[in-house]
Amino acid sequence: MLTLSTDRLRLSIAPEMGAGIADFSLKGPGGYFFPLMRRSAPDEPNASHLGSFFMAPWVNRIRAGRFGFEWREQVVKTNTADGMAQHGDVRKRAWKVVEQSATFAALEFDSRAFEDVNWPWSFVCRASYALAESPASLRIDLSLRNTDRTPFPAGCGHHPYFMRRLWNDSDDLHLRVPVRGRYPLESGCAIGPATADALTHHLRQSAPLPAEPIDAVFTADPAQPNIAELHWPASSVKLRINASANMGHWVVYAPHEDPNRISPLAFIAVEPQTQVNDAMNLASRGVEGTGTVVLVPGEMLETTCVFELGAA
Repeated sequence: MLTLSTDRLRLSIAPEMGAGIADFSLKGPGGYFFPLMRRSAPDEPNASHLGSFFMAPWVNRIRAGRFGFEWREQVVKTNTADGMAQHGDVRKRAWKVVEQSATFAALEFDSRAFEDVNWPWSFVCRASYALAESPASLRIDLSLRNTDRTPFPAGCGHHPYFMRRLWNDSDDLHLRVPVRGRYPLESGCAIGPATADALTHHLRQSAPLPAEPIDAVFTADPAQPNIAELHWPASSVKLRINASANMGHWVVYAPHEDPNRISPLAFIAVEPQTQVNDAMNLASRGVEGTGTVVLVPGEMLETTCVFELGAA
């Protein structure tokens, strides 16, 4: 486990589990560090239970693990009960630490070192984490490079889980996301173009989360800065997620213990990503703007997310 820290922020990274975040905490009352992201258990063996993980070389879901590219059907292994290929193939892999200091770490994953990588092409992912004191922030640069001999379709993203409450039990988390439209989903896969709806309008302004469960995928609004905001009013804390413009899609996931009654779990996910769910198959239906980038050999997809803390 790698731990980076400033006076106000603490970050723990798990290289052996996709270079994901095990803990991202803010110093609060009494000098205690309170988790901004869901804090994983010590020695957590499941990368899906981290505070955040990376998705690459695709994001979220590929229906039945099949998609067309350059007039051929491409096949990847599925890993969900409903037969989807989910969340890419880097989150459960061991990454190599290539640089580290008290406030900075860089890690890499090279698919050529693994015989069982679930992608038809070879690639390298690189991620760097940098903490800053003023303003208190975490910058994450995530890149994906084609190391193969032929082009391939690419996408990447973040899957962070944020706590509904910080140190004050009266917190009622407010959320604003710069979205323009919501995709219709079938088994978590987009099946048509994004259109504005009531949830889209709700998320465009800072407001408490709706009472019901949410599992929705949106296209970002290019007319707005690509910045989401989480606000914990009782704790007087605001977090801004400033994502690079090429992360043009957002997933909002607010799970409940029981989908048939109001029983929210202690966390939500707000996920900036370059692609929409099942982007390659959606594009084959004629839908534009799905976010897939075709990388030629040696080319790189580069993204940046800055998580900035402030008083509210």
